[in-house]
Amino acid sequence: MLKTDANTRLGPALVTAATGAELELQVEGETVKALNALAMPYLPRVGDIVLAIGQDDGHYVIGVLQTQGDMRLAFPAGVQFHAPRGKVEFTAGEEIELQAPSVRVRAGKLELIAKTVSEKFVNAFRWVKELSQLRAGRARTMVDGMNYQRAERQAIRARKDVRVDGNQIHLG
Repeated sequence: MLKTDANTRLGPALVTAATGAELELQVEGETVKALNALAMPYLPRVGDIVLAIGQDDGHYVIGVLQTQGDMRLAFPAGVQFHAPRGKVEFTAGEEIELQAPSVRVRAGKLELIAKTVSEKFVNAFRWVKELSQLRAGRARTMVDGMNYQRAERQAIRARKDVRVDGNQIHLG
């Protein structure tokens, strides 16, 4: 345990080397060894500026003042985010990426708002119990193989021309 006296130093330190929880710091022109004592999982990088406390027999990193790279939170097992009386919000200046073998979203209402949506799948299946509706300025469907539609009844309406082009057209 550190004794609180005139030998205790508290202040900013420059990370000069990082190996796991052991760090090498530049403190007031002196190189010292330190342990990462942060409660959050912080991955230190050379060039980071941290808040260190210590004496001659040991130093500890107790805060991050400035980081040189991306911050990384690493958890050894599952993580849960709870906001029982609020919302959870993620904001990024560039991109948010999710990566997992499986992703499941459950919601009473799912709303996607974007300027452009691009989806790429090997197979895509959608089940809608009641109504599926597309409202678009224009629509185009391009199918390399066969296009098959089945319905109890089908209606095609156009305000202007309807064109059907094919080598053979079978009706009935």
